[in-house]
Amino acid sequence: MGRISTLFQTIKDLNKDRWVRKYNPHQRFFVDVDWYNTEEDYLNALRDDWESEADPFDECDHYVDVSKYDNFEDYEKAVNICLEHLEWIEEVFRYGDFDIDPQNYKNEDTYLDALTKRIKEKYDPENEFYCIDPLDYDSPYEYQYEIDERIHWLELYDPNHQYPVAPSEFSDEEDYVEAVNEWKDYVASLDAELDEEALKSDDMDDYRNKALKQMSRKRPNSVEYHLDNIVEVHQEENVSEDDKKSWEDKHNFYNSFSSVDPTQYDHELDYLNDLRKQWKEYYDPSDMYDVDPSDYDNEEDYMEAIKQYIKSKYK
Repeated sequence: MGRISTLFQTIKDLNKDRWVRKYNPHQRFFVDVDWYNTEEDYLNALRDDWESEADPFDECDHYVDVSKYDNFEDYEKAVNICLEHLEWIEEVFRYGDFDIDPQNYKNEDTYLDALTKRIKEKYDPENEFYCIDPLDYDSPYEYQYEIDERIHWLELYDPNHQYPVAPSEFSDEEDYVEAVNEWKDYVASLDAELDEEALKSDDMDDYRNKALKQMSRKRPNSVEYHLDNIVEVHQEENVSEDDKKSWEDKHNFYNSFSSVDPTQYDHELDYLNDLRKQWKEYYDPSDMYDVDPSDYDNEEDYMEAIKQYIKSKYK
């Protein structure tokens, strides 16, 4: 009987030695294996010490579960990564209620992008106020206040959304009002000119319709809009070959679309419109971008507008 007891004790001791070699090989943690009857109990006791060593202030409790680790080195590495990521959270702690886990992101930029997206989903789901960065504010409430302010400006000064002036692009109400009034004055000047007999021509009607179209269409995000973009091309009679050459220099400077020959046109606007069709067919044949080539009088500006539109979509 004594031999059997000795044998069981020997087996038990060997098992405990195996636990120590497996979970505490360098005996870094002073947890007496003899106090525990099962491997799981011994491991859990070690885990308590691992937490005290690697995360003494329990900062990573909600992000790193020590029970998932069977060795201290892997647990400590996870805690260190977590502590680094928690610095990102501290920078934007006021948005912590959006429950973005930094452990799911490899670097701070992707984490902040995800956080910004989540905030915008709640406060600006249509991305109408794309120029307002929520992370510039101390709380989501301040961010929401800024959006509400600009909605108020829109209701006051452009309730029918006639003008391509995005209130989110302005930090000051007076600047926004000035931009809207500039558009109002421009349209009023067109109306005044149309009342004059000498200016009642087809091309002036085109200018007016074009301005109205530009004002009613939603502009691409992040593309600044200026009245200078409206191209007024006068229809001259009896133009010379030199004049037509100047059209090419003006509208097709890089000669990218030489198939459109200005000498075959009597009117500059007709030449320009055919060029625009070529730009559209080449750069946007599937009509993917909300960029109208008729807003531009040269290829470079049209290309840049498309680039800015694409950037705004992947912001």
